[in-house]
Amino acid sequence: MPRFVFARSPQLERIWPFVHDRLVERLGMLGEVEVVNLGPEEVLSDRVNLRGVDAIAKFGGQLTARCVEQANALKAVGCNTDNTGRGLPLEALASRGIPLIDTTRAWAQSVAEVALCLALAALRRVPQWHADLARGERSFRYEAQQYCDATGFANGELGTKRVGVIGLGQIGGRVARWCAALGADAATGPDIAGQVVGYDPYLPEGVAEAWGVRRVEIDELVDQSEVVFVTVPPTPSARHLLNRGRISRLRRGALVVIVTRAHAVDMAALRERIVADELCGAFDVYDVEPLPVDDPLRGRANVVHTPHIAGRTRDANLRSADLIADDFARILRGDPPQHALSRAAISARTGE
Repeated sequence: MPRFVFARSPQLERIWPFVHDRLVERLGMLGEVEVVNLGPEEVLSDRVNLRGVDAIAKFGGQLTARCVEQANALKAVGCNTDNTGRGLPLEALASRGIPLIDTTRAWAQSVAEVALCLALAALRRVPQWHADLARGERSFRYEAQQYCDATGFANGELGTKRVGVIGLGQIGGRVARWCAALGADAATGPDIAGQVVGYDPYLPEGVAEAWGVRRVEIDELVDQSEVVFVTVPPTPSARHLLNRGRISRLRRGALVVIVTRAHAVDMAALRERIVADELCGAFDVYDVEPLPVDDPLRGRANVVHTPHIAGRTRDANLRSADLIADDFARILRGDPPQHALSRAAISARTGE
């Protein structure tokens, strides 16, 4: 019978409250599961005999090269490192061909849904209308009987906007596909490109086009788009990808939606244009977190925001456990894993 070790932090439920039960249940369907609580500096091999262990799920403690050496039957390691591989004995694992199953993509669906939600809420001023009603507004007052959105800013239907997505990975790829499905750029006219546009130098050729998304260089995306989604991780090459110069070229009234991290945006330049009522913003992440109480982004009619909650869902917790269990099952069957972290991905994420 396959043998699994689940190394977990005693504080796991404060971080990933739904992972333990799901992972124990899923791995228990495949074999025998040993759960061990480890402090942050405790080494797994000091607490558990790893001989004969088929796979290790690591959510706490230290997994070292010595652990890998002692685990003579080890076939896989599962964890979440935000695609960095940091804190793990990568050389020792690679030398034996042991895949590292990283569950970072588990929260992609949740984050992408919040990105879409923020865009729709900003276009239709949903938080502002909600606040009016919550304050006890009795009368429904609109700019015109059949028009109630914010003139001067991107408003109305997402399906008629020119949409640009910076970063077409697990999160941005979903956002781009959904915008295309909603009919973004569905309006007609000589200046309408007819497609959602996306920028991602790492995406293989033909993938975006199969989604109905046209790949462009970032400067063309900035010049064309009425709604810009920034969905890139904080990689060294992405630092201030949306820089001051590009922000200055965004068309007046454009909506900028930022999820994943604010690393790719010159937030000082973006704040200036938002405070000047030249752009509107929809944010889940910021350059300073928690967002200071006196930050000028707070309390503005042209800003919609949430406090970095996009990926923090029960679904993402459960999917993290499922990705590990599913790939462990594939490996035990002799099939290749679907979520192994590659050296190329680590290099792109860390620059190392």
